[in-house]
Amino acid sequence: MEPTDHRFRGGNLDESLTAACAGLRAHIGEIQYEILEEDRDGVMIEARVDPMAVLGLFLSEIFKAGDLDLQVRLSDGPEALGGELSGDDLRTLTAGLGKGLDALQYLCNRVLNRRLQDHVPVHLDGDGYKERRALKLQDEAESAADKAMERRGPVTIGPFTPAARREIHLALADDPDVETISDGQGFLKRIVVRPLGRR
Repeated sequence: MEPTDHRFRGGNLDESLTAACAGLRAHIGEIQYEILEEDRDGVMIEARVDPMAVLGLFLSEIFKAGDLDLQVRLSDGPEALGGELSGDDLRTLTAGLGKGLDALQYLCNRVLNRRLQDHVPVHLDGDGYKERRALKLQDEAESAADKAMERRGPVTIGPFTPAARREIHLALADDPDVETISDGQGFLKRIVVRPLGRR
């Protein structure tokens, strides 16, 4: 769903843009606008906050503040705003099963949640990392399921980020012999894999 557009009028384009920034609570670089009317009474524009611009500015500030050698190429898809990361510090984000990458993605979504009423989720990746991680997590999930069946009792693995936990839950969702539950509080939680019927 597209963010709602708003109309702003000023004596000239600069005044209209200033009104739009104030009305939308955004910086000039975060809005898209179209001139609707321009006459001797002034200029009317239609403006909206651009999620891609908000995301780009936020990430560039994070990279600058952290003195990180990272760049991002953003893409706007129907189901997600994608961010393909590259640079010498990408390994910093992907270390420890991608905890840094998942935390950055979480922050990006929080920033957009505060700025826009409705937006598609943000998905960050770099150099195909998440696909490789998904395969690794699937192997770990299947190994835990095998151990749970062998022991006839629960096996605890982790802790994992929300994105990594989702991968593990999905990997075992169709397994008729085991179930998975998240255990703990906060951003990082463990996963308990247990035979079905065992509580």
